[in-house]
Amino acid sequence: MGLPMGFKLVRGAYMSSETKLATSLGFESPIHNSIQDTHNCYNDCASFMLDKVVDGSGAVVLATHNIESGRLAATKARDLGIGRENDRLQFAQLYGMSEALSYGLKNAGFQVSKYLTFGPVEEVIPYLLRRAEENRGMLSSSSLDRKLMGQELKRRLKASFEM
Repeated sequence: MGLPMGFKLVRGAYMSSETKLATSLGFESPIHNSIQDTHNCYNDCASFMLDKVVDGSGAVVLATHNIESGRLAATKARDLGIGRENDRLQFAQLYGMSEALSYGLKNAGFQVSKYLTFGPVEEVIPYLLRRAEENRGMLSSSSLDRKLMGQELKRRLKASFEM
């Protein structure tokens, strides 16, 4: 039909339940053996999808809280000539996570979305716990977020007193 395929690329959030389901069906766990294997797979898939964005056959939302994955994807997108005007590439992060990554990507000219969880508490809390579990290494970047937000707050306060 000539329509491009669109995907949201995520690292995964159901590590324990996926392993249980696979085992119950007689399959090996689909979860990678190491976090580095997970990162490599995500980055390879992002690279593949960026090639599809360029040739017009695909669109992708790269959902990542990982600064290195964001940097790699942004670099490749720039190298391929994908810029602000291309609505077939977007980055996304959960509101309140990886703010430095979100601002950096936005300042570099990419489309960035922040999403909020919504729904009954008994569904939202497990979702957020899965995000925390899969992003536990990201917590080190939260200190960067706090530092950058502090610097921005100081800059704005200084600017408001100089008026």
